[in-house]
Parts: sequence; structure tokens; C-alpha cells
Amino acid sequence: MQLGKRIKELRIENNLTQESLAEQLGVSFQAVSRWENDLTYPDITLLPILANMFDVTVDFLLDVDVMKKEAEIDAIIEEYIVLLNQGKIDENLILLENAIKKYPNSWDIKHALLHIYFTKGLDPDLKEYNDKAIKLANEILEKCVDDAIRYGAMQTLILIYTSRKELDKAKQIVEKLPMMVITSEWLWPDVLTGEDRIRATQEIFKSFVDMFYIRLITTFGRKEVGKRDEALLKFKQFLDIVYENEDYGFYHLRLADIYKKCAFDQARIQNKEKTLEYLSFSLKHIRLWTKMYENKEVLSHTSFLVDRLVDDSTKWSFSGEPDYELDLKQDLEKDIFDFLRNDPLFINLFK
Repeated sequence: MQLGKRIKELRIENNLTQESLAEQLGVSFQAVSRWENDLTYPDITLLPILANMFDVTVDFLLDVDVMKKEAEIDAIIEEYIVLLNQGKIDENLILLENAIKKYPNSWDIKHALLHIYFTKGLDPDLKEYNDKAIKLANEILEKCVDDAIRYGAMQTLILIYTSRKELDKAKQIVEKLPMMVITSEWLWPDVLTGEDRIRATQEIFKSFVDMFYIRLITTFGRKEVGKRDEALLKFKQFLDIVYENEDYGFYHLRLADIYKKCAFDQARIQNKEKTLEYLSFSLKHIRLWTKMYENKEVLSHTSFLVDRLVDDSTKWSFSGEPDYELDLKQDLEKDIFDFLRNDPLFINLFK
């Protein structure tokens, strides 16, 4: 509520000084000054008098319409988050495209819609959503002043341009971004104390795990076939530095992906023993992840570097309803595993 700002605007529009307004209301001009600077509010009994004096409604004074609009937008964003966590992308698309017609100037809604356009565009058959995402992201960069939303738009553009091999466009955006050591996440611990400082520091350790995984899977291919598992397993080593008690939570899924990539590497040289071992590990971690997700578990970490953090599986989000066990089964149908078709362990794993 910006009551003070509204009173000031109306006073100026009506060619009144603070002193003359105060005199008509029977208060001191210092009181009017405090109202306009949002230091205090007028007595509730003065609101009808102010409304009559300026020929407006009390609702107008109190920005009731603005507050109602903000509440409706908040409700839309909450629904968007619920649908996102359920993997209901098409439902979210309908929700947000309808919402933006009603609230065309809401950057929060546009930011959410940008994410949905980008997610839809990941489907090779729906590349037109990439064009929609680029248009919306550029609008955000041109007009929005919210840094968090702008950075999100920049990240989206970088990912799309990179996927399109338009690297010069991606580089132009990367050059505008701050270095890692001057991001809010990195600097939060420096401006906090006590438990808040510990949690902020631990969020950094958690982010390190994500960054290590993302960059590792873009570089392990430099190893020769048959030895790529050596590079990939460095993720497990890194993961165990942060989560020494194996309280991996969401990262069971990352570990399952690493082991699956190891299995593909060993299948290429038809190393039966290692391929089966890695596939078994992958399935194990998929099932640990799935159990947590289906039971809506909230994991309180015990490992030293993250023991102030929790992993709430109800807040995990996906582009569709996840079934990673089915994904693994479909991978096992690929020709690369034909040399294992008659192996009893592989048959059991496939079942």
C-alpha cells in the first residue's frame, strides 16, 4: 500500500501545500509530511474526509485495486509453481497465456511464461516455441528493470542460441553477465551472521555439485572410449565430498545418469562385467530417487557441508511426469547392449 504517495499526488494535483492540507484536516503539517514519506499513516477516521476532499474513493486512496491485482497475480504464480512441480507444461501454457492477456504488464507472469516457452522448445517438433521465447526474453531485456528476471531471460537466450549454434549471439549476452564471485549467491554469506550465514554457505556447496555435474558431462568425451568411466566417476568422488553420509536426495538422479553413461562407455568395448555393474548402480539410484519422489519425502541432510539444508521432493519440477526407470529400460533396448541379451543378469535387470 502506497497511501503516502497517493496523498502527496492528490495534494499536488489540487494545488495544496502540506500546511494548507494540514489546516483543513486539523493536524500539523509535520503529520502530513510523515504520511507522505510513509513514516506513519493518517488516523482511519481521516480517510473518508481525505477522500471527499480530493473527490476520490477510500479504495482509491488505499490502492485497493492495485492490491487486488497483485493478489491475483500472486495466485497465478502459485498455481504455475504447482503445475510446474507436477510436470503439467501444457496446462501451465494455457494458464499463463490467458493470464498475460489480463495482465500484459506483469513481468512475473512473463518470466514464468518464458520458462514454459523454453521448456516446450526443447521438443524438436516444437521449435517455434524457441522463437516465442527469444521474442519474450528480448522484451524483458529491453523493458524490465528487475535484475533477477533479466538474468533469467539472459540465461534462456544463451541456452537457445547455443543449441542453435548461434554462438556469436550467445557470447554477446555472456559478456554482459557478472563473474561468479560477484553473484548474490556467492556474496550472501558475507552479509549474514549465525545460522543464516551457515545456510547461505551451504547453498554454495550444493551449487558446486550442480556445476560440477553440468561441466563434467560436457568434457568427459575427451577421454578415449572404454576409459570415459574414469572421468565420469569423478562426479561420485566430488559428490561424496559434499554428501559424505550419502544423503544425496535429488542427486541420486544425477548419480544414476552418471552410472548409465559409464555403462554405455563400457558397452562400446563390450566389457560385460563393468557394463552390468554400472547398469545395476544406475537402477539402484533411480529407485532411491523415485521412492523419495513418490513418497513426497523431505530429507534433512546430515553431512557436515549441508547439514542445515533440507531436500523437499515436492518442490522438484520436470517437463513431464518423470519415469526414469522406463527411460533406462528403453535405453537397454538399444543395439549397443545386444552382446548382453542372453546374460541372466541382464535379463533380470531388463525385467
